[in-house]
Amino acid sequence: MTVVMWGKAAHPAQSAMQEAPILKSPIKTLSWSGPTETPGTREMMALFAFDSLEPGDHIVLAFDAAPRGFLAHFQAERKGQFDWTPVRQGPETWTFEVSRRKAERGELRTVNEALSWDHDRLDALEGAAFEARAQGRFTEAAVIYAAFAYGLRRHIRFEEEILFPEFEEKTGHAATAGPTMVMRDEHREILDCLDRIQASIADPASGVDSVRHALHLVLGNHNLKEENIVYPMTDRALGVEGADALVARIQAL
Repeated sequence: MTVVMWGKAAHPAQSAMQEAPILKSPIKTLSWSGPTETPGTREMMALFAFDSLEPGDHIVLAFDAAPRGFLAHFQAERKGQFDWTPVRQGPETWTFEVSRRKAERGELRTVNEALSWDHDRLDALEGAAFEARAQGRFTEAAVIYAAFAYGLRRHIRFEEEILFPEFEEKTGHAATAGPTMVMRDEHREILDCLDRIQASIADPASGVDSVRHALHLVLGNHNLKEENIVYPMTDRALGVEGADALVARIQAL
């Protein structure tokens, strides 16, 4: 992993490590003082770091203010080659993971591919949190689970605010019936379990495993229905260019 830091944080390397505590590979930190930079320096250095990645690896970009136009620059210069994942969005730091895909530049994305990838990413975080808990690292478990919870809440948000309305408009399914009604109902169950686990995962005496089992039951089936029904139907309804444009909108949320 490479961490690219911008801004005037007192301890940028320490802050970055706290943002991504589960990553074990060596960290390379590049620091700039924002006001003195030549225009375009940040984007150029981020693209240079990104281009050095192997598919499946990622860099972390951290800012002390909300970045303007940075995602759009990546979408223009490395279209189809990356996944963009917010890790923290304010109020003091804005942190993003940029993962390299095994893809040619300019490749169009599908909703099913992009959102299924996020399912897998979230599953890995959840598993890492409970592995840390099983080994008695309760504080670490709570930190990792917070990253999972943040990502899952964002995933639910972009589905309900962007994906589902687009699906309903293009397929003619009403929000009060059909697949998206079921998905929204299950989101409420998922969020309830998520809140309960996050509140107690750091407590060695909590009965969090039973709540985790309940979450797995609903979330596993939920993801399968999305990957086999909702996402493919959305891709077919939008066409290849429309699906790619929707993925770009989701990245920007």
